[in-house]
Amino acid sequence: MRYWIDRRARELSLRFMYSLDVKSADFSYDFDDFTSNVSNFWDTNPINNYYMLKVMRIKDEDMIVIGSAALSNNKIFLRIISKDKFDKLTTKVSNPEKFKVFLKTYNLNEKIEGQDADFYKLLRDIFSNSKKVVTKNVIKNKADEIIHGCVKNIKPIDDQIDQSIKNWRFDRINSVDLNILRIAVFEILFSKGIPVPVSIKEAIVLALKYSSDESCSFINGILDTISKRALQ
Repeated sequence: MRYWIDRRARELSLRFMYSLDVKSADFSYDFDDFTSNVSNFWDTNPINNYYMLKVMRIKDEDMIVIGSAALSNNKIFLRIISKDKFDKLTTKVSNPEKFKVFLKTYNLNEKIEGQDADFYKLLRDIFSNSKKVVTKNVIKNKADEIIHGCVKNIKPIDDQIDQSIKNWRFDRINSVDLNILRIAVFEILFSKGIPVPVSIKEAIVLALKYSSDESCSFINGILDTISKRALQ
């Protein structure tokens, strides 16, 4: 579950850093204004549609954990159902694999039509046969930590990136790649408890989703250089 929380937090942090459009290591900000910007970001970028579908072993039984997060009350909601019961319920639809994709992306506010109507009915059946667990929204809290850490340490982070570029200029890095790098460098240099290979791998995952194959190689090379220098 931890990797799911951290990955969603990185994605949201990337969105915010991109929206802030910080182009220079000389960036300065009024902290009250910055905090307000973060708050406004959460108001306009809800993550209640981020779903997790994961098999976990709980008390010697395989269980399916389904999770969503709501920003308005800073909570994360989990539904736990036995895998056997989940598999039995999903046989009711013609395409169980498509239902799993639907489950990870569905939006309660969307219009229900066609096969999706069956998916919504099945979703209600699953929820009625599952146990609900509510806890703090650790996704939002983790994203807040990344965002504030990146902005607070943006000069040393950008200096590290600038020193590690080969055959390119800092000011020519596109905004998405730059902010993926910033998040990863923050984790490598300033965040505790995250192994360096994990930070690099997750940066590549972000690049694959939000940038390009060429960016993956570019980002990997810079982070490899920074991580080696940090270990010296």
